[in-house]
Amino acid sequence: MRKVYRLSPMRIVDLTMELKTGAPVFPGYPVPIVHTWTTIKEHGYYSNLLMLVEHTGTHVDSPAHFIEGAPTIDKVPLERFMGRGIVVDASHLPPKAPITREFLEKALEGKGVGNGWVVLIRTGYDAKAGTPDWFNHPGLDEGGARYLADLGVNAVGIDAPSIDQAPFPGHKILLPKGIVIFENLTNLGELLGKTFQFYGPPLRITNGSASPVRAFAVLE
Repeated sequence: MRKVYRLSPMRIVDLTMELKTGAPVFPGYPVPIVHTWTTIKEHGYYSNLLMLVEHTGTHVDSPAHFIEGAPTIDKVPLERFMGRGIVVDASHLPPKAPITREFLEKALEGKGVGNGWVVLIRTGYDAKAGTPDWFNHPGLDEGGARYLADLGVNAVGIDAPSIDQAPFPGHKILLPKGIVIFENLTNLGELLGKTFQFYGPPLRITNGSASPVRAFAVLE
């Protein structure tokens, strides 16, 4: 699938996994089904029925995913789902390694990251989707999550099925601050060392805990 698009003078990088029947999901969730509902031959128009959990494929978590009574996806301000972006390369870390405050401080030193930014973490585990190793990705520890929260970023994302490992310190620290979480991103290697604007608006799902997105970056 094409991952880089040129719309002169813009260059767009697609950061979204393919959503299809049987696409890999987090343990405990049903696999998605994309079922042909009508066909041009039989009905005169083509459509599909989608059956999936909100957290399927490339998606964004709302605060309500972990915090009872917190804003659901339809109540989060749209500006939270976009911002100036930067990619942190964590692809060299060992399986299940913590992404610490010290690691992030070094990676973001002098980059000017702060209020309104979107920090994306590249692990390379998007290439392992659908394999047992997919769930052995590095993830934020408590210190790393608190560091990003203190920066005042709009969102944090990762190219893995979760931003963290159990007991999910990243979710428990970022979401109460209104910082949304993007998971199952892909093609983050295309953005290493580049400046860009990130966009990942959700569907307006009433009382949704999350939403699939078509995430993309516009290179500056």
